[in-house]
Amino acid sequence: MPSSPTYDADDDADAAVGEDIPMVPNRKLEAIQAVLEYAQGSRLRLDSWEPTPTTGTTTQYSDTFDAGLSEDVWTSPVADDYRTSVDTADSGAYDAIADIVSDLTDAENAFYDAGQERVPEGSALARWPNT
Repeated sequence: MPSSPTYDADDDADAAVGEDIPMVPNRKLEAIQAVLEYAQGSRLRLDSWEPTPTTGTTTQYSDTFDAGLSEDVWTSPVADDYRTSVDTADSGAYDAIADIVSDLTDAENAFYDAGQERVPEGSALARWPNT
């Protein structure tokens, strides 16, 4: 199906012979692109995230909170396990974002490959998600 402003509907059983159907943006493609843009921004948001400087419901700042903790606590096997868990969760989040971005990019490219950036007015893709 061409991406021209109109679609020659001569072969369409629902259209009259010689009728041109106006082409409109593919709303499903637009939704995929919006989610893709948000997912790509998630990497930056993950990089810039910092925990709040309070613990629980108190207003105690971290420099006060850890004032009584010795250097031995931060270099203990438990601290190493915790650090490893945080690193694993962090890289897992990056992997999940990369998978989501890849899947959305594949879906976007499938519409471009099929020439469906614009679709006939009234089609399911023109009315998406209210098909």
